[in-house]
Amino acid sequence: MAFRAVHEQWGALFSHLPDLGCGRAWEDVHRVRPPAPLRCDECRHPLRAKVSPTGLRFFAHAPGGPQCASAGESMAHHLLKLELATAARDAGAHVELEVRGPEGAWRADVMVSDPAGAWRIALEAQLSAITPDEIAARAARMGQDGVASVWFTDRARPPWLGRVPSVRLVDAPERGLVVVEGLARFADVFRGVWREGPHVPVVEFLRWVFAGRVIPHERTAPVEAPLRALRTVWTAPQYAEAETAHLETERRRAAHDRDMRAQQREAERLRRDQEAREALARGGREAAIAALQERRAALEGPVFFHVRRETGVEPYIEERGVPELAMGAPVYARGLYGVICPVASRVPAARDRLAPLVVFVASERERQRIALQARPGQRIVVLPIARGAGPLLPRQTTAPTRPAGTDDGTPPPLFELDTP
Repeated sequence: MAFRAVHEQWGALFSHLPDLGCGRAWEDVHRVRPPAPLRCDECRHPLRAKVSPTGLRFFAHAPGGPQCASAGESMAHHLLKLELATAARDAGAHVELEVRGPEGAWRADVMVSDPAGAWRIALEAQLSAITPDEIAARAARMGQDGVASVWFTDRARPPWLGRVPSVRLVDAPERGLVVVEGLARFADVFRGVWREGPHVPVVEFLRWVFAGRVIPHERTAPVEAPLRALRTVWTAPQYAEAETAHLETERRRAAHDRDMRAQQREAERLRRDQEAREALARGGREAAIAALQERRAALEGPVFFHVRRETGVEPYIEERGVPELAMGAPVYARGLYGVICPVASRVPAARDRLAPLVVFVASERERQRIALQARPGQRIVVLPIARGAGPLLPRQTTAPTRPAGTDDGTPPPLFELDTP
């Protein structure tokens, strides 16, 4: 069955048109003798003009015809093509049925065009099973030749719906064919979602398509029920623009959130690094203090015997360092005699107080550090100690030396020096 035939003299004939599209009557080709010279535009086999019991006019292949795409189409497919052609004509378009593309690459069920020639659109009635990839390839072949396409079906859930610009139809009482799926509108109130569009007669839908009031748009934002998540929807241009603006806003917001999270991570990293440095510094200070205390303890014995040998007096050695002597431990022998292991970095503030004293250190390296900070001529004595050595004399047995002029045996206050 076909609605289009090619007459040897008159050219293309359309059975659904009153004048067959060429100024002729149906009676000029129906039941004439000899048969009218009609051929199939698809396979070139002879056609005969027929009328169905319901009065539908069509062309049928003569006996012995080859396998032909138009001959294998169902009655439902042919009827849908006719309804699409009628609706397109009512919507103001120029209509042709079963138009072949260049070199037969494709065949449009209904080819509609602007009377002024500004555009051409193929209206496709797709009722048989087809995969999404196959229908996308067919639409792409038309697009390569500059022909847009709109695909129509009345099947409940075809898997290809939305893969190409398409809508689903139902036959509604007193309204005829109505578009019930494929139209959508974008709502950006609290969150950007696509919602179901209106249900409109197919002729109204085609008017919108021809006028550019609705366009096919590849959806990105989510959908809200009952709208299915179709890849491509028909929508007004302003809704497509609204989705684009919404997605750009969301992109900027997401980028801002990523930047804020990155800044927070960087701030947290810097905080951890600072805490690690502070902990390391504390550990370094604590280790330095422990090492200093260990050196002082190890020097008590050597200092005790050195001072007694030089002065003839058993010295008294303070257990702790004092700030006034750069945190060195005071040594008394007839008054303040010396200091053990002052901290080199504190020596500049105590130069005058250290100048008349003997500074006792445990190594040549320590002597050099202190000498760089002390006054010229500062006496510094190196008393080497064994690693791990502690005080040679228990402190509780170390008898304090009575400075000259004292009766109670306690050491004189700091810097009240006796001159031997």
